This record gives sequence, structure tokens and C-alpha cells, in this order.
Amino acid sequence: MTTHDVSGAPADDPLRDPHRIAAARRLFVEVSGPAAFDRLSALAARLLGVGHAKVTIFTDQDTVVGGFGLPPGVIGGPALLTGALSAITVRQARPLAVADARADERVADLPAVTSGQVASYLGAPIVADSGHVVGVLAVYDPEPREWSDDEAKLLDQMGASVVAELELAAARTAIGASLARLDVALEASGVGTWEADLVAGVMYWDQRTAAIFGREGTVTIPLERLFEEAVHPDDRESAQVIMQAAIDARAPQYTVELRTIRASDGEVRWTVSRGRVMVDSDGQPVRIMGTVLDVTDARVAAEARLFAVQRAAAIAEVAAAAAHATRIEELADITLRGAEVLGADSGGVAVFDSKDGRLRVHLGRRLADAVAAETNEEVPTEGVEIETDDALPTQYTARTGERVLLPSAEEAAARFPAMAQVTEILGIHALASLPLRVEDRLLGSFVAVWTTDHEFSEEDVALLDGLTAQIALSISRLHADAERVAAVTAMAEANRQVQLLADAGRMLAGGLSVPQQLDRLASLVVPPLGDWCWIVTTDDQGRLHEAASAHRDPRRRAQVEEYVRQMVVSVTDDGAPRVVFRTGQPLVIPHLDAARIAQSLADEGARKALEALDPASVLALPLTARGQTLGVLCLLNGTDRGPHTPGEIETALEIGRRAGSALDQARLFEQQRELAHALQRSMLTEPPRTADAEIVVRYVPAAEGAEIGGDWYDAFLQRSGATVLAIGDVVGHDTRAAAAMGQVRGLLRGISYSSGGTPAEVLTELDRALEGLALDTMATALVARLERGPGGATLLRWANAGHPPAVLVEADGEVSLLDGKPADLLLGVSPDSVREDRLELLPAGATVLLYTDGLVERRDRDIDEGTEQLLAVLRECAHLPLDQLCDVLLERLFLPDAEDDVAVLAVRLRPQT
Repeated sequence: MTTHDVSGAPADDPLRDPHRIAAARRLFVEVSGPAAFDRLSALAARLLGVGHAKVTIFTDQDTVVGGFGLPPGVIGGPALLTGALSAITVRQARPLAVADARADERVADLPAVTSGQVASYLGAPIVADSGHVVGVLAVYDPEPREWSDDEAKLLDQMGASVVAELELAAARTAIGASLARLDVALEASGVGTWEADLVAGVMYWDQRTAAIFGREGTVTIPLERLFEEAVHPDDRESAQVIMQAAIDARAPQYTVELRTIRASDGEVRWTVSRGRVMVDSDGQPVRIMGTVLDVTDARVAAEARLFAVQRAAAIAEVAAAAAHATRIEELADITLRGAEVLGADSGGVAVFDSKDGRLRVHLGRRLADAVAAETNEEVPTEGVEIETDDALPTQYTARTGERVLLPSAEEAAARFPAMAQVTEILGIHALASLPLRVEDRLLGSFVAVWTTDHEFSEEDVALLDGLTAQIALSISRLHADAERVAAVTAMAEANRQVQLLADAGRMLAGGLSVPQQLDRLASLVVPPLGDWCWIVTTDDQGRLHEAASAHRDPRRRAQVEEYVRQMVVSVTDDGAPRVVFRTGQPLVIPHLDAARIAQSLADEGARKALEALDPASVLALPLTARGQTLGVLCLLNGTDRGPHTPGEIETALEIGRRAGSALDQARLFEQQRELAHALQRSMLTEPPRTADAEIVVRYVPAAEGAEIGGDWYDAFLQRSGATVLAIGDVVGHDTRAAAAMGQVRGLLRGISYSSGGTPAEVLTELDRALEGLALDTMATALVARLERGPGGATLLRWANAGHPPAVLVEADGEVSLLDGKPADLLLGVSPDSVREDRLELLPAGATVLLYTDGLVERRDRDIDEGTEQLLAVLRECAHLPLDQLCDVLLERLFLPDAEDDVAVLAVRLRPQT
């Protein structure tokens, strides 16, 4: 095998990662020889008791940089023997342990293995400081052997030593380059050097020092003239004191910052000088060696940065305080804290109300106090509504979004005449009005005022813009919070109603008897839709019968039951149940009074029983189906709760429609469901319980007449322990189809268990058995098997004989059909047709759904539309427990009057521990 150039590898192969290759090249070019790596390889081989070890660096190809027990000529070339194994180690970025290469399907076909030269292998990734895998330290042997965890850890630690050698070589090169760059930098930095001869009393300047002081060439100047000629008068005394103190202390280093006067143009420049006092053998100071640097530009920049810091601090203070503001009126004083950096005296914010759109101004404390003193009225905390006109800068900016800067009272009055009166009353001279804007939405304006004239610099405007941006964000947040609270309240109410409808749907679709459904319905709607309720039905003669009742206080349920018993025999034609049965329309009584009670109930005992329950409002609604009223649901509230809201009425009506339909279906198909349930119990078994997955099954018979479908499911364990999942549909809707279904299911289970074959093999044998046993039937089927994949992952292997594709639901809710290839031919057509296994690696927590076509296909929609609806429901409900997910699927997709039965089998991988 030649060098392992990775140019032909997949695009996402880690070996082709340009950042990894660059990291490897950086270290590879610093390899000076194999000695260190030979030593580490030999140490690894001895510690692990193997005959061969090598260090391989992977750039765009692999190169051996050291080893032990290697043939001559290997070092410096490609890893001919173990390169492919080491490439696996690089790709997976973790140690690779191969105990018996010939039995390991990952490497069994490699030439090094088939030749017998490598029977066992242990490789540890070499990870650079950048985090990239740049190579491998590997040991191998021609004999199989088990590698312990300690041996793997030891080799991994040895790999760290290899990295240390590589990084050390790279560091040496980097240090040399840094020193060279430092020399160049010092030359280009403009730092001057000087020397003061304390014995001769002179100072020598090099050319750079002389240039700093405005002179040319090198300069020699007497020390007695130095300070008078070169130092600013205000700094001479302090500079001389510092220099003399350093001489007296024999200071190894001292620093003095002072102003100099350039001889060439008289310009004042700031300099920083550093010196070191040198002494003779007697310890006497004889000279000072030093440097000088012109820092004038740096000081100017520092002053600018200081102002920027002050500005940033002001904005940060405002941002922190504004982030905790809970009311808009708090923001005026908060923002003013930042404007005080510019000397502002007060201010305010004008904000458009998010509900009614009106402009309200909220004044800062000082300005509010001044207005209150002038008007003898407190400024309302909720703000003062102002007209959206151009009379004053505040509303002008809020309306137009234009910034207004008025540095004096004269300019203010000239542009806004009404400002003259404001100046006279409140003493305002200068004013800045800035728009509060977030993402092109104009929220209002921020105003800062001064009681003196104030010229606005660019820095002032930048600070004001920053403060305005922060206050705008806070106002936007407060608006959003208010809208969110309102939306959350509305959403919570809507969610409660939706949940109630969902609960009602699940309850009504649960296959309960009519009395059970009505009893559950009464308990479900109380208290969400009323304080108490009753449900009545009629017989063929129109007589009322109490069906169910409930009260939010369990202690009063018997009292309600007693009232209903009396009510059904004494209610008049004006009573709620009679009116609703007669009209088929809901009856809403927001305020129930004694006159209405007397009009509705002829019996005094019944009236007293009702009055004892203290109802204040009534909602009576029909339970209808196919244009007939099958019952009446009456919801009653006490005084504390009040009349029913529109949302509650709408929800109750929908529940009434669903309940009526469910009652109708329950009455029509009760016998049929009992027959279907008996068939289901006899032919469909409970799924096995496994440690790795949860399996849930569902079967719902067709509701068309008394027909019996041929849909089936199965789940069992093969002798190997692998979980097999199967689902199918025998052609036909009669008892013959049901009988054939039992035979097909039994044959499949037996073939799979006895043969242990793959899904494709099992379906092939099943097809042959159908022909050989002359069952004369056709069927679709999908058989899947859960297998252990690489790294402990779960692999789904399946084959499809003309059946709807399985659906994969990942833990994050991503949903996809497993239909990459067309399904194979259905069973019972051509036993010799070729069948193929498909594979899919299942992520942790994934769910696989198998189903029959009755779930997605019916008269009012084709199978493609039904499949899309199935995927949509799975995306919406993927988070539900598996039992609930299957129930929701049937509730959403399977109609009570469906013409086809449905089988559903769902398996969800348990989280790995």
C-alpha cells in the first residue's frame, strides 16, 4: 500500500479537514529527526509488551516520524503496514483497539491483516494544542491479543508525550522568530536612547532622542542646561527631584513623565523617560542609561478613550437600570443619569401607547416637580397625554422621527415659538430631543434639558444617541411584555379550551359504552365549563331520562343527582331540556331568576332542590348527530363565577357536537365493536417488553357494517434476542380475509423465529410458503428487525412487500418517510421475486411507526394527502409519550365511519445509559 492520500475521501472526511491538515503541517515541519520519537515508540512497545510501534503524522498524507521494531527505510515514508488502521483512529478521534483483526469487520479485509503481519492493533490519537488530531501513536503485533483499558490509557498518555515533543520543537522556532520580530519592532518604534555621564556632567542623545526634542543628529548637552532648555517650566522642579532621588538611591530603574519644549518649533510634547543608574566598583553613581518615548499622541488618544469609557459607563448604567424597569414612567429618571454626564438637568420620554396609539409624556423627577410647583397639580404617574403636533420639540420628534438640538433659548424660541413660554416658566435654555426607534418603528421621543446654554459636540450627540437606543429597547421590551402578558392570558385560555376539546375527543373516542361516555363527559366539563352540570336523554316515547351529572364540589354531587331525578319528571315545555330537544338549538340564560325557575319547573320540590344549588346562569346545548338531538347537556354557574364567556360557549357547543356524534356511533356499532374486539384479542398478541425499546400497538376495526378486515401486526423476539416488528394487510374485508390474516401472521412468526433470517429472507420464505401451502391469498407486509449497530447504536433493518413505508420520528421532532427505494412486490404474486433489506441507523430516542393503509387512505382523501397529514400530526405530537402518540394519531386520522380497519405498531428507543 502506498501513501494514504485522502483526496479521494468523502468531502466531510476528517482527514480532509483543512484546519486539521494545517495543524499537522505546523508540527511536521519542526520534526528535526526520529530520535525522540524512536525513544517514545520503544518505550511504548516495552511497556505494552509488543514487537512493533510507530509514530505517524497525517498531513494530506501519512508519514512515519519514528518507531520501534520497523524494517529499514520505513521512517520518513508512509505507514505502509498500519496506515489504514491509523487513518481510522484519526477519523474517530479516539483510541482504536483491535484485539483480533481477522475477526473485526472494520479491518479484516486490509492487506496488513490478510497477510498476517497485523493481528492486533492499538492506536492513540495525537492531539495538538489546537484540538486537532494530527497523528497516531500505534503499537501492533502479528498475534491476536486483548487490550485492557489501562493499556489504552497508557498509550493515550504516551501520545501526549509525542505531542509535547512536537509542540516543543514548534515553540523553539516560534521563540526565535519572535526575538527577530522584537528587534525590528524596537527599531521601528521611535524609542530614543540617552546616557548621562554624572562624572563629566553631560548627557548624550542619539538621533531619535534628539528628534523628540526638536534637534538634528546626535546631541551632547550639559546636565546643568538640560532642564532649562528642554523641559517645560511647570515640570522642571519635579523632574529634577525624581532624577536626583534615583541617583541617591542607585535606582536600577526609574520613570519620569514630563512635558518637553521642542527646540525646532516650540511645540509642547509629552514624553516618558526611563533610566537606570550605573555605579562603579565603589558603588558610586557614575552614569545613567535610559530611553525616551514621545507619548503625546497616546495621551490624546487616552483622553478620548476616557471620554468613551465615561460614555460607555453612562450607557451601561442606563442599560442595567432600564433592563429592570417595570413601568415606562421609571425610564425618564433612569435615562437622565446618563445625560447628567453632559450636565443635563432633567428630561422625559414621550411614548405612543401600544393599545390606543396616543402620545403620553413621562417627565423626570426634577421637571415633574417644576411643573407641579407651577400648576399646583401633581403630574399623573401614567403620563400626560399630549397632541401629536409640531408645537414643541418633544411631539415633533415623536411624530417625524427627526433629532432636534437646541443649544440656547434664543434658537429654541426661533424654531419653536412655544418654547419661549417654556423657558420663562421652567427655565429651560438648551434642549435635545431624540427619536425612540427600534427596527424602523417610531416609539416616541427622549428629551434632555439644560437650564443653561449648551453646545452639542459630536461626542455629546453620540452619548445621547446611545442613551436613546437603550431607552428605546427598554420601551420596546415593556410594550412586548404587556402584549405578551395579554397574549399569554388569551393563549392560556385558548389552550385550556383546546385541551378540553382534546380530552373530550380522546374520551369520546375511547370506545366506552354510552352511560360511561356520558358520565365521563359530565366529569370532564366540570369545572372547566361550569360549576355543575347534568345530561339527559330521551327514549322512543320522548320521556326524559337522567344520564349523568357532576358538581365541582364532590360533596354536592348527590344533591345534583337528586335534583335531576325530580327535574326530568316535572320540567315544563319551557324548561331547558324541552326547549333544546324541541329546537335543536342552544339555550343561554345569563341571569337565572325565580320567575324563570317557576316557569320551567312545575313541582315545588324540584324548584327548592334547584334553588338549594344556587344557580345564577345557564347554558343548555344539544348533543346532535345527523340532524337529531340525542341528548341535552346543561352547564350551570354560581354567582361567583358569572355567566359563560363566548369562548366557553363555543367550546361547549363543539363538545356537544362531538359527544352527539360519539353517542350516535356508539349506539349504531356497539355489537360490531364487540365482535371486532373479540377478533383482535384472539389474533393480536401483546408486544414483548425489551430493555432497549418501548413497543406500543393499536388495532381499530372498520366501522362499515359488520365487515372484518385483514390488517394485523406482530412483535416478537428471534432466538438471537433481536426484536422483530411486522405489520401487514391481507387483501379483502371478510371472514376469509381474517382467517388468511391469521395464517399469514402465524407463518411469518414461525419462519422468522426458526430461521433467524433477515426481513428480506423471511418475506421470501413466507411468499414461497403461501404458494406451497396453496393459501391463495395476497397481502402486503413490512418486516423490520432492531439490531445492534456500531458504537452501541441501534440499526433498523427492514424489507417491504408492497406496504406503506415506515415513518422515522427523531427525538427533536424531525419526521421522515423511510421510502428511499420503491417497495418490493406484495406477497402472493411471484414467490421468486427478489427482495431487498434496507438499513437505517436510528438516533437515540427515535420512534419508528408502522401502520396499515387504513390510517392514511379513505374516500375523502388519497393516500399521498393522508400520508402528509400523518407526518404533520407526528411533527406536532412527537413529544408525547408513545401510548398517547398512537391514540392521537387514531383520533386525528381515523374516522368512526371508516371503511377499513387500521393496525398501528410504534417502537421508541429508550435513552442510552
